[in-house]
Amino acid sequence: MRMRTTLNIDTEAFEEAARVLRTEGLSATVNAALREVVAATKRARLVDRIRKGDLPVPTPAERERLRVQALPTGTLGRKR
Repeated sequence: MRMRTTLNIDTEAFEEAARVLRTEGLSATVNAALREVVAATKRARLVDRIRKGDLPVPTPAERERLRVQALPTGTLGRKR
């Protein structure tokens, strides 16, 4: 959904954001900045959950066990 509105934009902040985000134009810069704020907030919440232990993170041994294939490659569909 798109909407048109009038905003008073800090020119220096806009120019810096456009450089950082590598965007051209006001709309592209504002939209990219809004998306980045949302993404950064989600990342911060995820880190917080991991630090608090609310979100289980597999140990290196668990990750390795999850990588091991249950069946050898190429065995499905073969008749013995």
